Formats: sequence, structure tokens, C-alpha cells
Amino acid sequence: MSLYAQATDQDPGQFIEFVDDFEATCVAREGVMIMVRSKHPDRPIRVWLERWHMGVNTGDRGKSDLAPGGEPEKLGCSRTLNGRQEWRVVRAQFVDAGR
Repeated sequence: MSLYAQATDQDPGQFIEFVDDFEATCVAREGVMIMVRSKHPDRPIRVWLERWHMGVNTGDRGKSDLAPGGEPEKLGCSRTLNGRQEWRVVRAQFVDAGR
């Protein structure tokens, strides 16, 4: 198998990472800022995320293009005034898949 074939067979979802930051607004709610980034060394990834609040899918979806080695993108606090929230990956694809 060629190196190109191996690279295109990779699952882009395995390179998506959620990270936390202690942003003051979130810490005041006893939470952390949730951010998303790509761990891939050289390929951009488009990711679709959905938001869950207190264990219920809110229907909110977002799409982001994550640069390799780029800064994490802020999503929101892990807690709202009412309870816990999180984001889940719905789909991920390499933006340069057709190269």
C-alpha cells in the first residue's frame, strides 16, 4: 500500500481532541471552558459537533475547520446556570481529501 493510500484511509475522527481551560466565566459556574482542536500534524479537518445539555441533545450543531497544529476553538462552558453540557463529534473529514 502506498503512503498516500495509508494517509487517505485514516479516520479523521481519531485526530479530534477536546481540551479544557480554566476560563473565569466557566470556573465561576464550577466548570471549565471546553475547546476542540486537531491533533493531526499536517492535514486540516472539518468537524461537525452537536451540543448536549443535561444529557439531552439540544439539536444545536456546529461545523468547524480545524487547522493542523492550530489553536483550540472555544465551544462553551462545561456547565451552564442550569447544569452540565458537552459536545460530541457527529462527523469528521479531512478538508484536503481530494488532493
